[in-house]
Amino acid sequence: MPNAFSVSSLARARSAAAPALRPARRRLSQLGALRRRTRYLRDGIEGIAAELRTATHGHDAILRAYGAHVGRDCSIYAPLVIVNAVTDFSRLSIGDRVHLGAGVLIDLADEVVIEDEATLSMRCMLITHLDVGPGPLRERRPRQQAAVRVGRGAYLGAGATVLHGVTVGALATVGAHALVRRDVSPGATVVAPAAVPLEA
Repeated sequence: MPNAFSVSSLARARSAAAPALRPARRRLSQLGALRRRTRYLRDGIEGIAAELRTATHGHDAILRAYGAHVGRDCSIYAPLVIVNAVTDFSRLSIGDRVHLGAGVLIDLADEVVIEDEATLSMRCMLITHLDVGPGPLRERRPRQQAAVRVGRGAYLGAGATVLHGVTVGALATVGAHALVRRDVSPGATVVAPAAVPLEA
């Protein structure tokens, strides 16, 4: 296991070598795109969704290549989990300067729009459908689905979940671990119940 001195030395060496390695990185990126096309032919869009869970960078380019609209200067961290895409990611629209933290889950059973400068912290979930499956609940709870929208400049704290049909308004704040079942007005703040100490 390297000590702090060797790690910092490696970091300096990496920074010094970065300009010379850029052409090789571009070539590797082209090879990666070819590999993804092959995987799409073999596994469909599920194969590309699997790539998004393991890629260390370039999520915006992968999303664009398979149908999503992704704006400029976005920061998207791995793993990015996309489920229920049918043939591509065309139901996903991400604006400019959007931040998606590690472990964000996006359900593309319906459309998802994330407007400019919105932030989804780590492990947020945007859920566009409810389906209880083929069991006995199906008659009482039929499938529902509807689009989700996160407004310009909105902030979702870590682990927040937005359910189908919900719009989070511009500049709204959703606290960590909040379950959002109804629209959030522009500029409003909604939070999950806070932890409270138990009586001894």
